Amino acid sequence: MIDTNAIGAHKDARLLIVDDDHELCRALQETVTGWGIKVKTMSEPGRVADHLKNTSYNVVLLDVVMPEKSGFDLIPEIEKVCPDAKVVLMTRYADKEKAIKALRTGAFDFLEKPIQMTVLSHTVKRALDSQKVERELKKTLKELERSQGECLVYGRRLEEINEQLLETNKALSVLAENLERTREESEKRIVRKIRLLIVPIVEKLQRDRKLKGYRTELRMLMDHIEELTLSLANDSRISSRLTPTEVRIASMIMNDLTSQEIANQLNISPDTVKTHRRNIRKKLNIKHSDVNLRAYLLSRMRKRHKAS
Repeated sequence: MIDTNAIGAHKDARLLIVDDDHELCRALQETVTGWGIKVKTMSEPGRVADHLKNTSYNVVLLDVVMPEKSGFDLIPEIEKVCPDAKVVLMTRYADKEKAIKALRTGAFDFLEKPIQMTVLSHTVKRALDSQKVERELKKTLKELERSQGECLVYGRRLEEINEQLLETNKALSVLAENLERTREESEKRIVRKIRLLIVPIVEKLQRDRKLKGYRTELRMLMDHIEELTLSLANDSRISSRLTPTEVRIASMIMNDLTSQEIANQLNISPDTVKTHRRNIRKKLNIKHSDVNLRAYLLSRMRKRHKAS
């Protein structure tokens, strides 16, 4: 039974019949047209290749034995100008050798005359289905190739961006190092200026007998100056190990304030000051009790003076 709906599902399908038997061509054309397929017949095999250059076909029904050229001779010409077309050979004298030769030459199928329309309908349907699958496969492969090409482009772009990020990171690292060096140099300049300009003035004021009434204020001022310069000097043995309160007390110790005087200025008990002094000695790794804390701090300060 012929399934015309299945064949008709291939919209705009075209079929070419090439045979020198005019009666057969008319019969086949009438039948295949009824399946909803556009049909063209030709009886001169020598004109087939030129015709296919201008008009493409899905299926070509090709007689094996014809006066000018055999169907076997036409297959390579058809493949050259219309490579997607499915060629089906027809012959009255079918045998195993011809069938094998047809398939090896590139034919899709081989039919024996007289043509049975049911067999022909199945062959045409298989040819159209096969062609559709091949075209979809080719389209998929092209899309995959395009996607692969796009992936390669994106991959190269990502590599370029990654290289740019690495260069940017290097530049930022260099900038950070330069900024850090600039900051350290600026702090050292500030420390030097404070010690060279401000400290001598405050010390001179402390020695002035006329300013005895401001001794406490001058000591507080000196404490703040020493605390500031001590932090800016960034001494890893002192500022990085002590708490802010301990740093301030260390500064007061260097200014020769007693525990009672430090307690009065900070509004804490003398015992608390003594506890801070012990913590300072411990954190600065001063193990021997005979080492004077003020002398030790002053020696560290002098070393920083020389280093700066």
